[in-house]
Formats: sequence, structure tokens, C-alpha cells
Amino acid sequence: MMTVLLAGMAEGPELDLLRSRIQRNPHFQVISHAHTPAIALAHARALLPDITVLTLTGNFRDDPTALGIFHAVRALDPPSGVVLRTKTETTPADLGITTTDGAVHLVRANDEEALIRALHTIGLHRATCDPDTTP
Repeated sequence: MMTVLLAGMAEGPELDLLRSRIQRNPHFQVISHAHTPAIALAHARALLPDITVLTLTGNFRDDPTALGIFHAVRALDPPSGVVLRTKTETTPADLGITTTDGAVHLVRANDEEALIRALHTIGLHRATCDPDTTP
């Protein structure tokens, strides 16, 4: 089972819907959620989620705290896979990021199929890689 941290969303119906969409799949379990960056990072460091779903209001230039969360969860050992949920028409280039070996995905906030595909892709990527292997 892959553990999921939800970041960047306030309590409410949208968070509840996202949580239920993810947990409808038996391969994923939401272990925590956090709206503020400090709490999101504390949860990420303590829980080491397999995947972080980070909801963006725009791009990283508009929300530098989201960029800080992104870099922090990617710097964990092992790094968390990241699904960036955006409510705007955003491309990876707009965000200043690239996908990295299936570990970072960009999806539209209302595209449930893309979200589940991204979670599955990250899960498969993690299942076939040993992050503890030293070259």
C-alpha cells in the first residue's frame, strides 16, 4: 500500500472529495493532510509518505511556499513522489519543473482519472526501484 500526504488544501468538501477519491483505490491510503507549509513539512518528515499530492493555486512564482514544500518532499530520503494538482491551465514549464523518472506529475484538479494514473505511475516506479541501493 502506498501512503499519501495531501498538502495545500484547507479543510472542507474539496479535501474530503479528494481523500475519498484516493482511498477508493485499495492501493493508496491518505495518512495525513496539511494546509500550511510548516505542518505539511512536519508531517512529511515524520511520516515519509510515498506520495505527496500538492494542490497549487497557480504556479510556483505565485506561491513560493508551495515550491518550498515541493523541494522539501523531493529531498526526503527516500524522496516522496509528487502529484502537483493545479486549478489553472499550467504546464510543467510554467512551474519551472520537469517530470523526473515518473516521480513528479502534473494534473488538473478536476481530472480524477489523471490523478489516479499519476498515483499508479508513481507507485509502479517506486515498486521497481530500490531507493536504498548505493551505486
